Amino acid sequence: MSSLVRAVFLTNDRRLERQLQLQIQALAQGFGFDGSPILIDGSKKVAGLAKSIVSAHQQHRDQAAERAGGQQEASQSLADLSAYEEAMRIIEKMAKETSDNSAFVGDDIAAGIQQRAVEVRYLVIVFLTIPAILVAMLLALARRHLTAPIVAAIVNLDRIEKDQALKAATDRPKLKELALIGDAVMSYGSTASELRRTNLVLQVLAEKDPLTGLANRRMFEKFLAASILRSTSETGTAILLIDIDHFKAINDRFGHPTGDRCLKSLSDLLANIPDLSNPLAARFGGEEFVVVYDAPCADHAAEYARFLCKKIAQLETTGVDGNTIRFTGSVGVSFTTSSADDPSDLLEKADRALYAAKRSGRDCAVAYSELSNDATARKSHLRS
Repeated sequence: MSSLVRAVFLTNDRRLERQLQLQIQALAQGFGFDGSPILIDGSKKVAGLAKSIVSAHQQHRDQAAERAGGQQEASQSLADLSAYEEAMRIIEKMAKETSDNSAFVGDDIAAGIQQRAVEVRYLVIVFLTIPAILVAMLLALARRHLTAPIVAAIVNLDRIEKDQALKAATDRPKLKELALIGDAVMSYGSTASELRRTNLVLQVLAEKDPLTGLANRRMFEKFLAASILRSTSETGTAILLIDIDHFKAINDRFGHPTGDRCLKSLSDLLANIPDLSNPLAARFGGEEFVVVYDAPCADHAAEYARFLCKKIAQLETTGVDGNTIRFTGSVGVSFTTSSADDPSDLLEKADRALYAAKRSGRDCAVAYSELSNDATARKSHLRS
């Protein structure tokens, strides 16, 4: 559902938007939630928000058509952005509810298994009190039909705790109680393993951009805040805000699939940038990317930004029609050595420097420290 909502929000094709909306509605109506009010209500709300996003897209396109003689704009409206963010919050709440419920079920199963194991142990003790003449035979029987299944269940419980693969019993226990314990342990292990896989999928969806595979803006903001807290006078935090020059023209001329290939080409470059300390590359939004890393000084960040501009200009992307596409990028740089700085302020400085770079002719890097003053930076931003 998270992937479908994100696709509705990112796409600009009304036909595809409607198909995705119908898929979300079908998922919300047809998926069983075991009577959980949070999951049922949340799914309905997410379906409604998806519809709001589609409506906002259509309204925005209609308004753009009226203003520009039928030409659609690629920008997002505040209405669909607000609906998208609300849908993501609801989905996160649903994911937490699912995880909590699974944890409670797992705890109940574990408690039941332990209780049954204790009961079986007392049963073994009773059998061992039978007269000595039957001791040898009873020990053999107990070892095969009682002790082995219990030990196997305990071993499997330990393997579940360590997130290891379970060992299936070669022979099913003759006693119904022991067989039920073994089945319960295997069922609990399967549930725990599925829960871990689900949590990993949810984490990836929450932290990765689906198109480029880079970190998304949410992950970037967390990383940036932690990086600033580590800043010292010897090693600070640098932000390189990157924007593909004339990206709209690429989409208009070659089509959005080719534009997506250009985005992936740049993301591959940023994902493998060398010689940086503790770097993170992320897709900031649209054709904007960002790199944050631990830099020794502001000059190092500015010099690396210029190096990055050259590497972007050297990229060659093969379009859908087989043509070779080349493009350039503009980079805005900000730097701090203070762990008390606000991440949003540092990001705003990089944004101002980026717009100054675009105003300077694009295909270049500008550091915020190079701007004459804050008023000039703001004026450059507004003009761009």
